[in-house]
Amino acid sequence: MDAQRPVQPVAPTGMELIFMYRCPHCGRKAALVAPTQPAMIQCDACQTQFPLVPVDERTVQYIKLMLASGRAAVDPDFA
Repeated sequence: MDAQRPVQPVAPTGMELIFMYRCPHCGRKAALVAPTQPAMIQCDACQTQFPLVPVDERTVQYIKLMLASGRAAVDPDFA
């Protein structure tokens, strides 16, 4: 690769939604990528487990569709 040529910015080719869940024991927030099924998670701070309420898969799919998997979220003035 030519060391003189700058690297061009790269546009997103996909996206994920991250949801924040607060540990009911210590209050620390845990970031999870769109959990669509009920599950138990373990807090990385206090190590206790707790159940989470899943998000609606259809809503996640709708948001991804509306943003064209991230492509529609790109600043048009940047490109």
